[in-house]
Amino acid sequence: MTRRVALRLGLCLAAMLLIAGLVRLALAGWGPVPPPGPGADPRALDDTLRLPLAGHVLELLAPRRLYLLAVLPALWFAETWSLVDFSRAQRALSLAVRALFVTSLILALARPALVGERQALCTVVLVDVSDSVSSRQLEEARTVIEDLRREQAARRRRGEETRLELVVFAARPHLVDLPPEGTPLGPLPRPASLANANKSGERGDASDLEAALRLAYGLYPPGMTRRALLLSDGNQTRGDLLAEAEAARTRDVRLDTRAFAARADDEVLVRELTVSGTGAAPGTGASGVRLGAPFQLTAEIYASREVAATLTLYQDRIINPHGGPEGGRRRVVLQPGRNRYTFPSRVDEPGVIGYRLQIADLPADFHDQFAANNQAEATVLVAGRPRVLYVEGEEAAARYLATALERGGSLVDVRGASGLPSSAQDLARYDLVVLSDVPAGELSPDQMAALEAHVRDGGAGFLMAGGESAFGAGGYSGTSLERLLPVRFDTEKKREQPSLALLLCIDRSGSMQAEGKLELAKEAARASAELLSGDDLIGVIAFDAQAQSLVRLQRAQNRVRIGADIARLVPGGGTNILAPLEEAYQELLSARAKIKHVILLTDGQASYDGIAERVAEMAQAHITVSAVGVGEGADKTLLTMIAERGGGRFYFTQDAANVPKIFIKETTEVARSALVEQPVRPRVMRRAEVLDGVDFAAAPPLRGFVSTRPKPLAEPLLATDTTGEPLLVRWRVGLGQAAMWTSDVKNRWAADWLRWPGYGQLFAQLARSLLRERALLSSTGAGGTGESAYPIVTQVEAPAVHVTIDAVSGPVTDRFVHGLDTALEVTPAGRKQAARVVPLAETAPGRYEGDFTLDQYGAFALRAIHRQGPGGRVVAESTGTVSVPYPREYLGLPPDRALLAEAAAASGGRVDPSAQEHLAPGTERIPWRRERWQPPVYLAALLLVLDVLLRRVRLIR
Repeated sequence: MTRRVALRLGLCLAAMLLIAGLVRLALAGWGPVPPPGPGADPRALDDTLRLPLAGHVLELLAPRRLYLLAVLPALWFAETWSLVDFSRAQRALSLAVRALFVTSLILALARPALVGERQALCTVVLVDVSDSVSSRQLEEARTVIEDLRREQAARRRRGEETRLELVVFAARPHLVDLPPEGTPLGPLPRPASLANANKSGERGDASDLEAALRLAYGLYPPGMTRRALLLSDGNQTRGDLLAEAEAARTRDVRLDTRAFAARADDEVLVRELTVSGTGAAPGTGASGVRLGAPFQLTAEIYASREVAATLTLYQDRIINPHGGPEGGRRRVVLQPGRNRYTFPSRVDEPGVIGYRLQIADLPADFHDQFAANNQAEATVLVAGRPRVLYVEGEEAAARYLATALERGGSLVDVRGASGLPSSAQDLARYDLVVLSDVPAGELSPDQMAALEAHVRDGGAGFLMAGGESAFGAGGYSGTSLERLLPVRFDTEKKREQPSLALLLCIDRSGSMQAEGKLELAKEAARASAELLSGDDLIGVIAFDAQAQSLVRLQRAQNRVRIGADIARLVPGGGTNILAPLEEAYQELLSARAKIKHVILLTDGQASYDGIAERVAEMAQAHITVSAVGVGEGADKTLLTMIAERGGGRFYFTQDAANVPKIFIKETTEVARSALVEQPVRPRVMRRAEVLDGVDFAAAPPLRGFVSTRPKPLAEPLLATDTTGEPLLVRWRVGLGQAAMWTSDVKNRWAADWLRWPGYGQLFAQLARSLLRERALLSSTGAGGTGESAYPIVTQVEAPAVHVTIDAVSGPVTDRFVHGLDTALEVTPAGRKQAARVVPLAETAPGRYEGDFTLDQYGAFALRAIHRQGPGGRVVAESTGTVSVPYPREYLGLPPDRALLAEAAAASGGRVDPSAQEHLAPGTERIPWRRERWQPPVYLAALLLVLDVLLRRVRLIR
């Protein structure tokens, strides 16, 4: 290395150190500068440099990259080895251009930005469009918005930057697009029209001012002053506007408010319906009354002006039957403001009773704003004697058990098989249901489902007593009631029992296609196969002009295969009844069965030739024949003759839907393998309170029972002394209990028991053990005062309800009751719906709390059952009611100006500002920053072209 090169290198390094030092001094002298306030670029660094420049401020957001300027001396050092033969002046110019090029790139990397302040404002108008806002008030809001749009246009013409957004809200907020400038704003959309647009199912029966303000936060662009204008009546039904207004201040959002003018619409509404008077039960709150005692219901009614109306009070679904001389309907003249009316009433049946007051017959010139608030509901809880529904297949024999239950303290309603209600709501008043000797064919699927729901979900008791038409012999195999009972019907044949061979002869002629008769016949055949024991024999013969053996005679245990063969039954041609009887005779003649039976189904007519003789031969061979006719086309004379000579029964029905029931009934008549008609005595299997005091050693024998098997979790209490099969079995099902008595309760199998004193004692105690726990508590005095009842306190913020129960022992001990397992049942009054169960948690010593949401409006009965101990013993019950007849939106309240004023003050806003005042930016200035890295890059591009030119073209000689 020559001395000259070493000197240039030393000078280069010194220059690089000098430049780095100058940059360091610049960073120390001009920084660090913190980023500006709202609207600042979040990418700004803490060591940002700020330099004054032509009335603005120039910032370098990445100033540390200026250290790259230290590479400039390296360009001069590299010039030492340049091989070009340009003049010194051109080489010096080229070096300067190259240095400026590198400097421009470094300045661009340092991210230069211009910073200043501006006045730019964005306002979001929040308009309440819920049902409580009238059309006149919405027109007032539209006028305010148009004033804001005109003021915005004027400010834009003066060069001011403004932005306007519109949000309408009820239960939820929605952004609405404003029309272009110069186009008038149309009517503000109601929730119903919003639902059509966004498929959200929006309703207008709620006002959530908090949610509307929260939506506004996402509409403000950066770098603009944030304001909101709330137009509402201030009657919020959800959320907390004041809390959100405090949060808005922290987000630099100023909330201005403007209250709608008070409504001048016609309006009547029932504010509340309460229970009071001498019938109110002490300790149960206003919702509890004594059975048969008079009490009063007080209605508070508001009217905007004097108007005549009719007030009607309903008890459950009928007009109040104990309303005095005026009854439950009263014509009144409502005065402006509050009106109070009282209605006398009385309840003669225990249970949950719903009341509803309705305003009607308003004059034509009275334009009522809301029809939904013209009624209110209340619920009363009436404690009394437990009510038992006793459904007996043979009503004439119902007096024996009914007398025993009444002597045990229960109110007993005796009905026939058709009297079982088909809804859980209609069963709600009964604490125990007794079903005795009723075949399954007499009950519809709805009746069975309602009974199962009443026991599982309603907590009621269920007792099923035996007989010729009960359990498996009655066709209950595979039904919902079999799942409810603690036994199985598919008994193991440990005894010698009669076996059955059953042949079904089904008409498949063309007329059987009408009204779905052939499909119903298939269903009937499958049902008959299900009823039979696995060892019984069954076959199916289809016939038209000819007979075809569809299912060869085989054991009924092959149910899947039998069902598949029955499904192959298709319609054919004419009708020949002799042919299937011939086929049935040949198949049954050689069958090894003690009972041989034929069921013939047809809807047409056929020749009489040879039928009487063949049926007579079948009867001599101990083959019985029953006949079923469907529709007017059936030959009743022929079918009656077949049934009489064949030793069977004749059935006729106009409705083909009855065919499965007829087949089930006929099959159960001949399939009696589960019935054991021999003397047996009860043997105690397990001691229980239901058996206390009953001397079974002195009990006479029972003359028969139905053979069953207990399920794994069942509790057998009594069994037969001969075979050990169950007589009395019980278990818990959901919230209720179910038990079965496999003998009967009347003068056939239990004929000798009817004179025995233990009969009444046993069944009275059995009924009491199965009663719904509510009835048991009320019959023993619980549910009123004392240690067996704890008050229910409710806090309603519709649709949310908070329940609190303080479990404190009686006034003597006065202690908190810990460790209760508490479940709350919420039952709608007057509606066919099952109770909803809400668990309550112990949140403090003796305090139990829980929350639930109302999915509908109306009155609800509350019942809390408190259990304790490993067995879940019921120790107390709490009862109460809650009523939300309609949304709070329909209360017709005046505008809440105080709430809107407090919300504006909390955020630093104004009340009732004009359009000019709301859009005036005032002294608020928003810092702005715009990066300017593009000019240095453009300059570097030009310098690059010039540098290439200076290195390729000789410009200076």
